[in-house]
Amino acid sequence: MTSKEVQYALTYGVGSPFYFRSHIVIPNIRDPTIGFTHELDLLSISIKTHIGTEIEIKASKSDIKRDLEKKHLHYDTRVRQIYFAGGMELYDALFEYVPAHFGIITVYKNQCTIRRKAKALKTFHGPFSQDEVFRIMRLGTMRYWSLFGNQFKR
Repeated sequence: MTSKEVQYALTYGVGSPFYFRSHIVIPNIRDPTIGFTHELDLLSISIKTHIGTEIEIKASKSDIKRDLEKKHLHYDTRVRQIYFAGGMELYDALFEYVPAHFGIITVYKNQCTIRRKAKALKTFHGPFSQDEVFRIMRLGTMRYWSLFGNQFKR
């Protein structure tokens, strides 16, 4: 299963854990001006609480292992929990390599199943501020229009 297929399943269906109508969801976010010095595969912010969740999307066993060797460790004070997500073919590898405090989500035929709930991170200090949420939404809007405009370039 590709990363794009996992992103779609996580965010698009009504029963999806990070449904885009109830969460602000931005893929591939890395912006030091808002405090993200490492890239997050998917950032989800609850519209009601402004609490952030990071989702690492994995496409292979080697991708899981490589991600866990990185130095940044995925911690941000505004992110309460972290999930690793991948297709069902990664079920065993996710449980073998992903540390116990991170959650695990598997995807099969666009259906997401939370296999292990993420624990709240000790580094979590509180939700995103209104200004931070606005800046993240602005970033998402700029990305959309950039992608839209690229369709017309020849």
